[in-house]
Amino acid sequence: MLENINEKLLLQVQEDGADEEEQHPSCQHGPTVLFYRQSQRPKEGYFACSAHRDSKLCNFHMAAAKWEDNRLKDVSVERSYPKASGHVLNPSDTDPTKSILALSQDKVNAQYFFDEAALDFLADQCHCLGITKIVCMGAPRLHFRLRANYKSFLLDLDDRFARYLGPEEFCLYNMCNNHFFYKREPFEKFLQCSREDRLLIVTDPPFGCRTELIAHTLRALRRSHNRINHLPVTPLSIFWIFPYFSANHIRQEMPEMEMSDYRINYSNHSRYTNVGKGSRFCGSPVRLFTNVPLQLLNLPQEGYKYCQKCSYHTASDNPHCERCQKCTSKNGQTYRHCDACDMCVKPNYVHCDNCRRCTQRMGHDCAFYQTKQLCWLCGQRGHIETKCSVWQTKAKPARTGCLLCGRQDHRERRCQQRGKYFKELHFLARTSIQCLNALHDRI
Repeated sequence: MLENINEKLLLQVQEDGADEEEQHPSCQHGPTVLFYRQSQRPKEGYFACSAHRDSKLCNFHMAAAKWEDNRLKDVSVERSYPKASGHVLNPSDTDPTKSILALSQDKVNAQYFFDEAALDFLADQCHCLGITKIVCMGAPRLHFRLRANYKSFLLDLDDRFARYLGPEEFCLYNMCNNHFFYKREPFEKFLQCSREDRLLIVTDPPFGCRTELIAHTLRALRRSHNRINHLPVTPLSIFWIFPYFSANHIRQEMPEMEMSDYRINYSNHSRYTNVGKGSRFCGSPVRLFTNVPLQLLNLPQEGYKYCQKCSYHTASDNPHCERCQKCTSKNGQTYRHCDACDMCVKPNYVHCDNCRRCTQRMGHDCAFYQTKQLCWLCGQRGHIETKCSVWQTKAKPARTGCLLCGRQDHRERRCQQRGKYFKELHFLARTSIQCLNALHDRI
């Protein structure tokens, strides 16, 4: 079957402790990922490197059918921890991330280090939350900042850190497939917690990384922590550093994650910073996603405010919308409420009556734009309300304004008559919509 490159690319990751028939082939970066298109079956896909998006850097590529026919035993070899070329750093020693040359291949391992304000903010949250142990996954500068006052363990794909840290503090690690290149026993020992310990995972993945991979790894680490400490299914506190425009992808994988307004800046990124000519006019797009209640986060006074109605801190330029009942801005701009589509939108958006929504510009392709929308009636993606097959089967007369009641001051999402036609069930930020005896899942 020919691959349709316009279709969504799905993936499967090898689970920890997978049986032999469920294992994936390995490249030099650990177990590979199975990729396949939406219209394909998994066995019609292919295996490729989890960490490298550029085939010039890792050219492993194997058809899934070939692996099924010629399955080989995993030949990946556990590496020995390298001997330190110098002395292992004491907590009071200088942070090596301020002197080593940052890796710069964007498709693999580009390193961007938190600036001092971001480090202060993250350290302050650890203090306020009573954290005693931190796993720094792809966040080396934070590890070197925290190790003087906290028990911290660095998981990173840069083997240079083995020159400065012993195996009780560092492991060469691929966060895209939860693969440990060195012995994992020191890390599992670190995960052992007393009743007084509170563990936090902070991850700062490459922004081109698929959210499915990081979410899979975070769930695997949570299971390891629970197994080691003989706990039932127990959540772990997570700080996931990622751009705001990936919020929907993160919440699709981990619906318990909420986005804080705090803007993360990097000291060596020309755009994701608040200094220099290259900085963005509305600030860094990088945010903190967390399963910790936002009410428990303590944002700095400069640039942020406490919203009494939301009961947590938001950006100063993010006013509370009485209609939406929340502070709605995501990108650092001040949003405005559009009465026509009954929601807050970016200030440069214009309303399209045909699409029943605000869009980035006039003269857009309505047909294409509508295929990307979430229907406010059935909750399915791919059409708008006037094209909803579920609603059309009800043979209701055409209406302007709200299709459910005909009023102009709201849309279908907030209609008081919605309960006559749809039943909604909410769980972990997911909503199931039941209509005409059909169940539709909405995220």
